[in-house]
Amino acid sequence: MVLPNAYIAFLHSLLRRICLIGGGKGACQVSVIACDCQSLVRVLIVVLLIPLGQAAAQEAKQTTQQLVEREFRKLLELDDKIHDEVDEWIRDNAKLAEKKASTDPAFLKSQVRQRLKKVDVAYEAFLKRYSGHVRALLAYGSFFSDINEIDKAQAQWEKALEAAPNNPVVWNNLGKAYGKKGQISEAFRHFEKAGELAPQQPLYHRNLATLIFSYPDKAARYYLIDRANAVIKSLELFKKARALDPENFPLATDAAMAQLGVQPFDAKAALVAWNNALNLAPDERSREGVRIHLARIHAHQGQADAARAQLDKVREIEFDELKAEILKTLNTRSAKP
Repeated sequence: MVLPNAYIAFLHSLLRRICLIGGGKGACQVSVIACDCQSLVRVLIVVLLIPLGQAAAQEAKQTTQQLVEREFRKLLELDDKIHDEVDEWIRDNAKLAEKKASTDPAFLKSQVRQRLKKVDVAYEAFLKRYSGHVRALLAYGSFFSDINEIDKAQAQWEKALEAAPNNPVVWNNLGKAYGKKGQISEAFRHFEKAGELAPQQPLYHRNLATLIFSYPDKAARYYLIDRANAVIKSLELFKKARALDPENFPLATDAAMAQLGVQPFDAKAALVAWNNALNLAPDERSREGVRIHLARIHAHQGQADAARAQLDKVREIEFDELKAEILKTLNTRSAKP
């Protein structure tokens, strides 16, 4: 920034007046002070320029960040728009398949790939300009994950981890990638780290709990505990997640499902868990799905009346087979002398 000549002259005049205030004992003294004023002018100009320069730099930085954010939002909008289009193509083709008039699967797949390529290219271009943009790296990885290209997804998330090693979302996403690739120990490690970085986020505890429940033997080896304690660890993590998000129905059903893996089976705890899920069910279909589980537990315990009471409230066609299976078990037991 360059100051106008008139402004510089004003500073000279101001400083000379300041210098003269303390003089008054002769021209020699005033002359010396006047000479010093030349240096003071330079110092004052520098002092004035520093904050002005800092303010200008800060303003420029904020403007750049706003432009990058606007561009990133447009990128996400493009991603969502094209994914919605592709989903609609797939739904429409499924309807046509019912009428035996669907598009050839290979051709549809080719069309989908071609359409998604536009999103791929857009992410590449954005990250070429802003290579350390963590949210873009996360979103690009999710783009690949959605189309089941896990290695490419992981590559983007690894870059995000390098840029933001304390971001729990990155650790969680990498945990999912390792889980899909069958590298369960690495999945344990990454989900656990995500939970440590964001202990108030129920999703990370839920993901780790689900993985432990799904692979109790591998969890036992990883944590150096026996299988029974691995299941208990899973239940503890579900409990922690539910305490943080008590109104979450899918989380409640996951926690209830984990109770079915306890050995020896704890019917009372399982019934409590499934009834908790029942109270959170958002619609009748969900409630009926929970009632199937409750009926099965009651039947297992020999509580035929309680099991039938649950089944009487199940009317959805999709549950007919499960309902018939439980009723058959109840009828077989009641027919025994």
